[in-house]
Amino acid sequence: MFGLSLNSKNSDFEESFNSFLLKKNSNKNSVKDDVYKIIESVRDRGDQAVIDATNQFDDRKILTIDDLKVSKETLHGSLDRIDKKVLEAMHYSFERILNFHQDQITKIDFTQSDSSITRRARPIESVAMYIPGGKASYPSTVLMAVGPAKSAGVNNLFLTTPWPAGSINDLTLAAAYISGVENVYSIGGAQAIAAFGLGTESIPKVQKIIGPGNQFVAEAKRQLYGEVGIESIAGPSELVVLADVKSDPKRVAWDLMAQAEHDELASSILISSSKELIKKVSSLIKKEAPLLSRSNIIQKSLKDRGASILVETIDQAINFVNQIAPEHVHIVTKDALQDSKNVSNAGLILVGEDSANALSDYVLGPSHILPTSGSAAFSSPLSVEDFIVRSSFVDLGTTFVPEDYDELVINTSILARAEGLTAHAISAEIRKKKN
Repeated sequence: MFGLSLNSKNSDFEESFNSFLLKKNSNKNSVKDDVYKIIESVRDRGDQAVIDATNQFDDRKILTIDDLKVSKETLHGSLDRIDKKVLEAMHYSFERILNFHQDQITKIDFTQSDSSITRRARPIESVAMYIPGGKASYPSTVLMAVGPAKSAGVNNLFLTTPWPAGSINDLTLAAAYISGVENVYSIGGAQAIAAFGLGTESIPKVQKIIGPGNQFVAEAKRQLYGEVGIESIAGPSELVVLADVKSDPKRVAWDLMAQAEHDELASSILISSSKELIKKVSSLIKKEAPLLSRSNIIQKSLKDRGASILVETIDQAINFVNQIAPEHVHIVTKDALQDSKNVSNAGLILVGEDSANALSDYVLGPSHILPTSGSAAFSSPLSVEDFIVRSSFVDLGTTFVPEDYDELVINTSILARAEGLTAHAISAEIRKKKN
């Protein structure tokens, strides 16, 4: 069922494994030029460029920019158009997300301390959140994006999501309403990123844009970074399941299928020390996948981006996990907790069979907006800290005693003159307290 099956004992394993990593993490950019044209059009023509691109790419018939702003009536009306149990689940999820991220506030210094050299922190003033809306609706992503932003204290939140052919996504709108976002736009693709990254006559320029999207969205964020802040450039979703002979093949199989149904580019990888387990998991997927509503997506994802890797030891498996640096890793080995301590590169580490990735996608609390494509080796999940700006704070005139102050001056002078920066040295020297 997996498109690729590797065995660490084989002589060509290292070459095949590295080739797999390169393929999985490749960001071949066939849309670079197209995205550049869209961005520059928005830069030059503002609202009209956004209207034209939306009509072209989303099959809309928009006449004015006001038609892209979701009215408060439409936003509130979404609550009446979806199942009440879904609304209750959204409230439940958002409460857990808020609770998790509000706890992080206590670990962030928002005020000046008593020290003369410290740092101050403040929330970012304005943030736009991009929510995908093509092949599926993702109200959960709304909650996962808004939760840490609200917890950080961001006051000006904007949400933008595509409405292909004018189709209203009530689930996304309801999630926006529940999470307290009032400024919602039905704009997708690169034109949405350009609109909020640059600003137009009617759409405000924000300080940061967050959220996953397709290759056009990712490329637009890449090109506009520097003019606007971004949290990351998201690639396809990915899950590594680390299992052994004691793992439940049924649970492993369903976890991998759950991952694969995100989209055709999602990556589901099983690493196990048990050949028998891999065989059982493959058999279960082959049996169950065709029966599911998104069977075509699941099967294509597993064929094109899925892999099973047979290893000799769990230590070896952990080493491969760290090389992959996946978005999610689910450890279901006999000694899962102990094994998890050796996993260093992963956006989200799930320990034990009960810690299903599906739960983390919706209700656990940590944001499911995570680093992908190997970037977990150097990037972190979306959190409160993504919405905080820090400034170093210095006040030497009130607390430093003359002797300590002069020590700063002397050493500054020495270093500045060593670098040939005489004005720096003199600027410090004229402030010496004792001669």
